[in-house]
Amino acid sequence: MKKIAVVAGGYSSEYPISVQSGQMLAQEVAKAGYEVYLVEISPQGWRVHLSSDEILPIDRSDFSFRHKGEAVHFDAVVMAIHGTPGEDGRLQGYFDLLNIPYTCCGVMAAAVTFNKHACKLFAQQVGVHTAESVLIRRNETFDPRDIIQQVGLPCFVKPTESGSSFGVSKVTQEEQLTEAITHAFTESSEVIIEKFISGTEVTCGMIALPEGDLIFPITEVVSKRDFFDYEAKYTAGLSEEITPARIEEKMAKQVREATRKLYHALGCKGITRTDFILSDGKAYLLEVNTVPGMSPNSIIPKQLKTMGISVAEMYNRILQNICTER
Repeated sequence: MKKIAVVAGGYSSEYPISVQSGQMLAQEVAKAGYEVYLVEISPQGWRVHLSSDEILPIDRSDFSFRHKGEAVHFDAVVMAIHGTPGEDGRLQGYFDLLNIPYTCCGVMAAAVTFNKHACKLFAQQVGVHTAESVLIRRNETFDPRDIIQQVGLPCFVKPTESGSSFGVSKVTQEEQLTEAITHAFTESSEVIIEKFISGTEVTCGMIALPEGDLIFPITEVVSKRDFFDYEAKYTAGLSEEITPARIEEKMAKQVREATRKLYHALGCKGITRTDFILSDGKAYLLEVNTVPGMSPNSIIPKQLKTMGISVAEMYNRILQNICTER
C-alpha cells in the first residue's frame, strides 16, 4: 500500500482553510485505498499526525519520520497548502530535489500564478483579457490621484501574493486608497490596484489527464457583499454558488477556452481553478488557483459532484498517474 502525505497548513493567513482542505483530502484519499498521513507545516515546525493521535517531527533532509525505530518515507504528496510555501513553488522545488511526486503544478507555474501581477502579464501574452492595473512595491512612493486617473473608481486593491481575498479592499473614494494599500502590504511586498469591472463572477476547474483534458462545469459566484471576500467565501449564507453557471453558451465556451489556454501555456498539472469576471461579452481573468480549496464547502468538490465524480476517485486517478510517471 502506497504511503501518501497530505501536506496542509503553511505560513500564510490561509492556514486554517488549508488545514480544512487537508483534513478532507486525507479522508478522501484514504477511501481510495492508500495509507494516508496528514503532515502539518507551520512556523512552529513540520509534523506528521498519526492515527493514534501521536504527533511526530518530520525530518526535512528527506521528508521522512521515524516511528517505532524505523524511518517512514512517502511515495507521493497531496498538496493542500494554500499560500506559501505550497502554492508559490517553494515546496514544489523541495519535493523535486527529493524526487517525490506531488499532485499539483511545478515550480514555474506555481510561482507565476501565485503572483497576481506576473500572472496578469502572462495572461496578456497568450491573449486572455485582464483588467487594467497599477503595481506598487513596498517603500515606493505613489500619488493616489495618479493611480485613480489610471484605473478609475471604484477599484480593487490586492496583495500580489495572497489568497482567500486576504488583504483585498474595494475602494470607492480617493481618500480610502492609501489605507487600502497599507492594508494590502500586510499580506505581500507588492500590491496591485485594479480597475473595477462590473459583471458576473465565474470559476472553472480543470485537469489534464492522460486521456485528455477534463474541463469541469463552470460555477457562478453570487456574493451578498460588495465582492467575494473572505467572509463571503467562508460564511454560510453570504454567497451563492450556482453550478452550472447561468451564462450563455458563447460565454461558457470563452471561459473554457481561456481556462484551457492558461493551463497549458503555464504548464500546469493537477487540478486548477481559474476565476473570471464576465463583462460586455469578454471573460476577464481574476486569478489562477493551482491549489484550489478542497474543504466540504469548496467549489471544486461541488463541480466534481456535478460530473458524478467523487473526490476520492479523482485523487486516485491523479496519484496513479504521478506515481507511474515517477
